[in-house]
Amino acid sequence: MKLSVIAPIGTSPPVVTEFIQYVEDGLAERVSDLTVISTSDPYVVSCTDLVEQAVLDKYPHIHLHRHQLSFEDIDSQERLSEFMLDTARLLRDQVERFKVDKVYINSAGGRKDALIALSTLCQFIPVSGIFHIVMPDVKAFNAQLEKAKHDIEMLGAAEDKKTYYLSKKSLFEPLMYPHPSTYSVIKIPVIPFPPDVLQKLIKVLSSSKMEIKSSGLDSRHVKMLADIGIVASDRRHLYPTDEGRFLLKVLKIIYT
Repeated sequence: MKLSVIAPIGTSPPVVTEFIQYVEDGLAERVSDLTVISTSDPYVVSCTDLVEQAVLDKYPHIHLHRHQLSFEDIDSQERLSEFMLDTARLLRDQVERFKVDKVYINSAGGRKDALIALSTLCQFIPVSGIFHIVMPDVKAFNAQLEKAKHDIEMLGAAEDKKTYYLSKKSLFEPLMYPHPSTYSVIKIPVIPFPPDVLQKLIKVLSSSKMEIKSSGLDSRHVKMLADIGIVASDRRHLYPTDEGRFLLKVLKIIYT
């Protein structure tokens, strides 16, 4: 069975390896692939380097993939939209191209707006679980990270990252793999949309104007879509909004 983990990363690299440790040692499930999504921020790239070396050292059977975005931060609507489209392709490929049996999403790393967007995408693509990591003693955790910041940057700058990691293993390993009793992993419930409903929504959003009775959508669902701004309605017809047209781009990546 192929189990793939998708993990956005920010400036707290241990949340990625903690989750791998939880799945491998806590759930006793073998992870086949780990995809780390990072921005192009230099320190975030160094944090990704640290995750890569820590995973290769402790779990060498895991195939690690780096998916780097073209920008340093998700700080605008445009970049958030780009993140959603990019990640939709990534999630689609897990199921269709790489034929994985299970996909776990680790939502503990990266910016909150990106993680909310990622959780939204998981309503459209079948995943096996979305998880978050809770660290009760977050002050001590942040102090450890700050103490290791220089060494993380040095790892990122090193030509031989494996050798540098091993030379600092006494520092890095306790940071990246703390005792499981020091953190908790919680599963976030997500209700997936039925594919037939999404196909109807694609049909509505692909049309500049559609009669409500021809949409095939339940009247209550139509009201919810209008209330949230995906469509506009004059009680007889539906019209896609700008938000609806963007959602159409996401859905077409997944379903075409």
